[in-house]
Amino acid sequence: MSSTAAPEPGPGSDSGAQRARLTKLPGAAPDLRASDEERDHVAGILADALATGRLAPDEHAERLEAVYAARTRGELAPLTQDLPEPAEGRTTGLAPHLDAAPVHAVFSKIRRGGQWPVPPETVVRSTFGAAVIDLRHAVFTRHEVVIHAHSFGGKIEILVPDNARVYDTGTALFGKRSLPGGKEAKGDDGPVVRITGRSVFGHVRVMRGGFKWPWRDWR
Repeated sequence: MSSTAAPEPGPGSDSGAQRARLTKLPGAAPDLRASDEERDHVAGILADALATGRLAPDEHAERLEAVYAARTRGELAPLTQDLPEPAEGRTTGLAPHLDAAPVHAVFSKIRRGGQWPVPPETVVRSTFGAAVIDLRHAVFTRHEVVIHAHSFGGKIEILVPDNARVYDTGTALFGKRSLPGGKEAKGDDGPVVRITGRSVFGHVRVMRGGFKWPWRDWR
């Protein structure tokens, strides 16, 4: 009795589709451990999908959480199976952000908040003004973001989620930098927010969760 060899899976088969999805990761073998660079590569595809309207903010947040929880390349692959690669020149690193423009408050008050996609780096400058960067409901497009907060005779308030880990490496000259909401994050699964910059005759303040200090309480 002769036996017939099983046919090779065609392009439309599940295994063929899986291989196609894995091409989004260089040299992808599903059982190999994923690197930080590969996670950032997938995060870049998701960021591009958010910016172009292919993903809603809640879908993006769910997938991004799965990206940084993934241990293998096989766990990363399904997260982009229904998304195209970013356009030429945007396939490495993170895609450009619509909200990446610097925030400048000059003798004025300005606020950035809501479900906005946080770029990898945000520049905030307050010159005899007041600026609020509210990250409590923001969409983190990567696990770690940097905020360059520069205050000259002004005030900058940065509101972070309860589970965010905050590292302030900025300096002050006749100014102040403070974290009234406490330095310890609630949980270890939150984003990392690194803050740099300089406060000259000004104040940079970081606060957690729902705690909101009205403008009149600035000191």
